[in-house]
Amino acid sequence: MTTVRFTVSLPEDVAGPLKDLPAGQVSAYVTEALRRRQTLERMQAALTAAGHRQFTPDPAEAAALREQLRVPGHVRDDVITRLKSEGVLPDDWQPRR
Repeated sequence: MTTVRFTVSLPEDVAGPLKDLPAGQVSAYVTEALRRRQTLERMQAALTAAGHRQFTPDPAEAAALREQLRVPGHVRDDVITRLKSEGVLPDDWQPRR
C-alpha cells in the first residue's frame, strides 16, 4: 500500500492523547479514526439516499420523547403480575427501577 505524508495542525486537546501513543503508532491511530469517520459518512449518505432525514440530536427532545413513550407504572405492574402468574417470570423477579 502506498502511503502519503501530511502535515496537520491540531488543537491541543486533540493532539494531547497522540503524544502518549507508542513511537510509530500515531499514523495507525489517525488512519483508524479517519476510516471510522469515512464509514460514518458513507452510512449517513446511504440513509439519506434511502429517505431518512438527518438531524442534530437534541438531548431535551430525546428526554421528552422517552417520557412520552414511557409505559405507565400500573400497566407495567399488571403485565409483570400476569407474566408471573403464567410462569414466564419467576415469582421473585423484580424490575430494575
